[in-house]
Amino acid sequence: MSNTKAVGVAYADPLFDSLTVTGASVFNGGVIANTVQTTGSSAASNLTAGLYFLTTAITANSTTTSAPVGSLATTTNATGLGKLFIADGTKWQYPVVA
Repeated sequence: MSNTKAVGVAYADPLFDSLTVTGASVFNGGVIANTVQTTGSSAASNLTAGLYFLTTAITANSTTTSAPVGSLATTTNATGLGKLFIADGTKWQYPVVA
């Protein structure tokens, strides 16, 4: 007998038949492209943080930025290539894994 119920990624509830969503969907703190600029361009950002794909060199704890705290950046420049950086409010830093 085949399963005719809705199937999730890793779980199927045999009593689940359908789901109805009503009302407007809201994204808290909506993302607006290019609202924060440093050197290069932001892919997406708001006043809280953003994602930056830069072409300029980034050296941790040396390269300055005006990106909001918590913003993430990568660069295609040889200096910083392949690394992830996070803004501390004034400079790009390497993220710390706790």
